[in-house]
Amino acid sequence: MTPGALARRLAHVAPLLALLAALSWPLAYAVWISFTPGDLLEAPDGPGRWSLRWYVTFFSRPEWRAALGTSLAVGLLSAALATLAGGGLAVAVARHRFRGRRLLAAGVLAPLFVPGVVLGMALLPLVRALGLWGTLTSLAAAHALWSMPVVFLVARGALDEVDPDLERAARGLGASPAQVLRRVTLPLVLPALLVGALLAFVVSLNELYMALFLATPATETLPKVIWPNLRYTLTPLVAAASGVSLAVTAGALVAALCAARLVRRLRGARADDRARTHSPRADDRARTSTHEGEERWTAAASP
Repeated sequence: MTPGALARRLAHVAPLLALLAALSWPLAYAVWISFTPGDLLEAPDGPGRWSLRWYVTFFSRPEWRAALGTSLAVGLLSAALATLAGGGLAVAVARHRFRGRRLLAAGVLAPLFVPGVVLGMALLPLVRALGLWGTLTSLAAAHALWSMPVVFLVARGALDEVDPDLERAARGLGASPAQVLRRVTLPLVLPALLVGALLAFVVSLNELYMALFLATPATETLPKVIWPNLRYTLTPLVAAASGVSLAVTAGALVAALCAARLVRRLRGARADDRARTHSPRADDRARTSTHEGEERWTAAASP
């Protein structure tokens, strides 16, 4: 790369990096505040004056540990529900033609435009009527309702990239619709489903408004426990809780990216194996072996 081309590329990338740094600076500063040894929300005096005091306090208090465990459980269940519902609806809309298909696609996206407060208020009477108020199931279902459109958009975008002729070829070779979905469609869109599940998990992990209506003291999530501390007892413990939430979110992001890369690598390795198996040399060897076997059988059978 010539110096001029490098300078032009840096000129294009520099504003984006500056914008990313400006957006990330509040998060980085909040995490840095969580390492303060004092009782006030202030950054440590220097690099050698930081402490893990508030993280030790966070993990030593049962209410904070319980809230973190509830958030993780609800996030995993919500991600599973949103992935099943959003992925299934994406397959239905992208691969089938039926009356009302566009209306269904628009209806799936409707929760994106409804505030979480409105959804929480609307779901509260239904959840109480079903006897699910204060359960992890009600929280996970509510979070999945909000994150399902995200999974739907990601999965449908991936399905639009897949050539439908691959699925038609599998059907032509005798595969059933279930086999086509399991052996052709799902492996091709699996990385997108992993990304959608990650986004659903992150949305559930950081959701507050619906938890204010649907959670009870026994099922409080981490954002719901952080909220009163922000209003009444503002201490670095809140910053430590935010740091834990950011760490879980970053870990989920890295895990999803690694999983998506691993899936692509395994798919490429399988494709290479199939190419080698069906190469012309392999076919010639197979035909030669078959011909030699037929000659031996004929010689053994002749009197």
